[in-house]
Amino acid sequence: MAMTLRLSPAEDETLARLARQFRMSKNQAAAQAIDIVAPKRDHAEFVERSTKRLLTRYSGLFERLADA
Repeated sequence: MAMTLRLSPAEDETLARLARQFRMSKNQAAAQAIDIVAPKRDHAEFVERSTKRLLTRYSGLFERLADA
């Protein structure tokens, strides 16, 4: 679907810089940024799984910090 994106000069330069850095068009960079930043329906589940994984992985560290 086509659309017009109105950006300030500073925003356009930021988008152009991102596109150059990732070797893609400004359109691709904008679409990818939206995908990364937009909330996902399963975001809460992702956060919960990640938190459990990290708490398990670093449980010894957390115990040492609590005892310090």
